[in-house]
Amino acid sequence: MKLAKDQIARQFSRAATTYDTAARLQNEMAKILINAIPEHATGKLVDLGCGTGWPLRQLANSGKYEITAIDIADGMIDMARQKVPQINFICCDLESTPLPNAFANVVFSNAAIQWCNTAKALAEINRIAKPNANLLLSTFGPSTFVEIRKAWEEIGDASDRIHKFENPQSIEQLLQDLNFEEITIKRESRQLIYHSVDDLLQSIRNLGATNASSNRQSGLLGKERYRQFKSVFETRLAQSNQLELTFDCIFVFAKTA
Repeated sequence: MKLAKDQIARQFSRAATTYDTAARLQNEMAKILINAIPEHATGKLVDLGCGTGWPLRQLANSGKYEITAIDIADGMIDMARQKVPQINFICCDLESTPLPNAFANVVFSNAAIQWCNTAKALAEINRIAKPNANLLLSTFGPSTFVEIRKAWEEIGDASDRIHKFENPQSIEQLLQDLNFEEITIKRESRQLIYHSVDDLLQSIRNLGATNASSNRQSGLLGKERYRQFKSVFETRLAQSNQLELTFDCIFVFAKTA
């Protein structure tokens, strides 16, 4: 899938002021990664896709790391810098950073590489990581937003409405091809509950998590098509008094050779 990086940067910059209120699941995922960092790990830590900086504050408070944080969205970096002004920030695509080879002792990336070409992102991680460095990464798998995908299918819309997420088997194979070692991948399905269609859709916009494919349909969605789409969810809401939205959470732990 070809990604529109300018669109990604814009959508996440727009979401910078609302992200923290919507990112409870992402923060839970970050906690899992932080708790998995080996106790003995110190030195240079790179956060790829730092967002508004909630994990950065926890990492900086440990006092164990010299931190560099990277994000493609300048709006996200502005918010993160307010939380942790003492660390180094770089606004760039995490697929191609200005960091030198063999730079990091720890590479940390929470809920970010799904907005990248996965192969390029992992190759860049391999390049900037020192030998025997720790990789702690989370992302989302192909069952993410399955309810939205099915709703479009129910009204006969097969267009590219939903962002395509990588499956964990592909991620593992890419890591093996790059000679990563001690690879562990865990997968958890999480459902967030909403009590209105508008709240569900607004929560996605607040995260900036809209479709980033360069093949997505441009222009305004027709009112009738959108009404049909919402009607599918309204029917489900009437039946169960709540709406579920699935996040297919992938956690990756590995070491460089």
